[in-house]
Amino acid sequence: MQGAEDLTPEDDMPVGRNVLELTDVKDSANYTCVAMSSLGVIEAVAQITVKSLPKAPGTPVVTENTATSITITWDSGNPDPVSYYVIEYKSKSQDGPYQIKEDITTTRYSIGGLSPNSEYEIWVSAVNSIGQGPPSESVVTRTGEQAPASAPRNVQARMLSATTMIIQWEEPVEPNGLIRGYRIYYTTEPEHPVGNWQKHNVDDSLLTTVGSLLQDETYTVRVLAFTSVGDGPLSDPIQVKTQQGVPGQPMNFRAEAKSETSIGLSWSPPRQESIVKYELLFREGDHGRE
Repeated sequence: MQGAEDLTPEDDMPVGRNVLELTDVKDSANYTCVAMSSLGVIEAVAQITVKSLPKAPGTPVVTENTATSITITWDSGNPDPVSYYVIEYKSKSQDGPYQIKEDITTTRYSIGGLSPNSEYEIWVSAVNSIGQGPPSESVVTRTGEQAPASAPRNVQARMLSATTMIIQWEEPVEPNGLIRGYRIYYTTEPEHPVGNWQKHNVDDSLLTTVGSLLQDETYTVRVLAFTSVGDGPLSDPIQVKTQQGVPGQPMNFRAEAKSETSIGLSWSPPRQESIVKYELLFREGDHGRE
């Protein structure tokens, strides 16, 4: 019997046996075995501890996020000691099996090796000598940002005019966060460090124009993306040649009389190269011809 409750009906009494099997025992308590015969009654008391699977721990609480790790704590949720805890987690943006961390003996743990700026769902369950109990309620959290791990893709450039080019590109494959903008580096001297190149910033577009370029020059262009954390890698260099525009005025123009009927003229060419020819305009006196 358990307390004052008789667990074995009189018609089920095991006469002549010394082994009694009770089923559906759910509570830990003191159980009394009573033996009766014509000689009298004897009793024996046994303390029975019922073991079961552990209960679900409390919902995990996120205490720290970095770009590649999440730290959580949780309440055991079990009055009796547990052997260890199991953490299951999964990226919400990717299909695939849950990742599992086992043999955790504390109620605080840092999950590492995660992807930056990614949302994860996390559960915790407890394990005792009977087995693994049900999981806790899940917690959903996001890792922090990092600088982009890859460069902008498909960078292209073409000329709009003799001194203006248009550049366009696509987002990096691994942005590692919210892209805050792009930096365009360009130069006619690509052998110099990129820090010495001209720079053009773009906030929220995948296309921009760059003006005030020198005519008839070859420019090297590279693009990078940046987040709130820092700059990503530069794209591979591409080249674009500016168009040859209308030449400027010849410089250092001089005239010198050579004789009564001839004048010697001299000048320096304008800065543009590839001058094909010069045209000379002249007139004679106030009433001469042009």
